[in-house]
Amino acid sequence: MNKLKFQHTKMTKMQRLISGFLTVAVLALATDLVQAQRQRPRGAGSLGEMKCQQIKGGVYDAINEDIPIGLEIYRAVAYLGNARWIYDRPVQVACRLAAPGEKPRFKTLTLAFGLPDNVSKGALVRLSIYKDGNFAGYKDVTFGEKLLWPINVTNVRSIALEGECKRPSERSSSCPAIYFYQDILE
Repeated sequence: MNKLKFQHTKMTKMQRLISGFLTVAVLALATDLVQAQRQRPRGAGSLGEMKCQQIKGGVYDAINEDIPIGLEIYRAVAYLGNARWIYDRPVQVACRLAAPGEKPRFKTLTLAFGLPDNVSKGALVRLSIYKDGNFAGYKDVTFGEKLLWPINVTNVRSIALEGECKRPSERSSSCPAIYFYQDILE
């Protein structure tokens, strides 16, 4: 009987230890997520929260991870690509900025982005923007570049992003996905 009680007590201590470890891990992750979003002004939104829809072969996937861009580490909030790559065809997504029947409330979308240093040497990727289905402009980004692109979205109901591999990386026949470290809607 004492041996059974000892094993039960030992198991309970082990369960408490595991529970404590998991609690610390969850709190650390939650703190990390808060830190990543702290840069965002009060009342602002994020493109990653707008539930973008796939149009052609890609996703705008919200993430929270460190990515090396231009020999610096940035906390990436999203990427545009297909399984973190852009192959021989452009990838497209559309994001609703205003609900049906709702007046658009955002004035500016600020995108800060680049290509990850560890897989992008030699690559050239084009990011094109469409407002309510109409072409609005593009930016080309290559290895080591960090771009900041403020886009006027006043009275815009939806925005589409298109990523296109213009020149593949040196060690691949494709381009890396475009990583965003800022996608703030104000």
